[in-house]
Amino acid sequence: MNEKGAMTSYDHDDPSLRTGDGGLTIWVLQKMAQEKRFNELDNLFNNGLTINALPVGYAAGTAARVFDTDNKVITDALDYLTGRNWRGKVFFTSNDKRVSEGRNRMKESLVRSHSPIVPMSKFTTRLLDNHPLAPGVPSNLVILNYADLRTRPYVQERVLSMVPVYDVQVAVRGQYGPIFIGKTWLGKYDKQGEFTASHPDRLIAWYFLDFNAEALSEQRENHWDGSDEELLEPIPHVDN
Repeated sequence: MNEKGAMTSYDHDDPSLRTGDGGLTIWVLQKMAQEKRFNELDNLFNNGLTINALPVGYAAGTAARVFDTDNKVITDALDYLTGRNWRGKVFFTSNDKRVSEGRNRMKESLVRSHSPIVPMSKFTTRLLDNHPLAPGVPSNLVILNYADLRTRPYVQERVLSMVPVYDVQVAVRGQYGPIFIGKTWLGKYDKQGEFTASHPDRLIAWYFLDFNAEALSEQRENHWDGSDEELLEPIPHVDN
């Protein structure tokens, strides 16, 4: 049996993944990224957990830009979208626990400060055993593909379609349960929806997701601006 096959496969509700007070939260991880503690984040990413299914439901999210692109307009646009207007993601339920899709929780308007948070910028997601953008990572990984991201004529979606990105994330133990540490690359999609990174060795951002109810409550209580949110209830289902 290979090293990956020998690893324990964890369920999202496994109590051993909940570290309790003092454990990692997405806000602690965001602070690490803002302080440029990238070696520590890489160490966490490279020693993630193998999970037995994609997460499902709403996730609180934070992000941190890590470098400036050659184009200041692109840099500022991505920073504005993820830093001020993004609140996390929602993953749909699915017949196949390794394949699904979802939406980003983003402000509907870029000019109204208390614009509601709505689901937009769709993606497909897969649980993979390995990926070329994360060579040597022993755990399995979750990828998010934005080849066909538009849902409605949102400005944010038009901007993101002009700066194609791709996400790879791994699960780690967190205060409330498993949390996901993600890396984002800039690149391009071909006609089949396959992504090629412009610089595989260069990230444009780190992002962090927590699907646990306690994290969503903490986000509402301590990291919110009073905006309403348009929720998808029930969570949509994907027939694979």
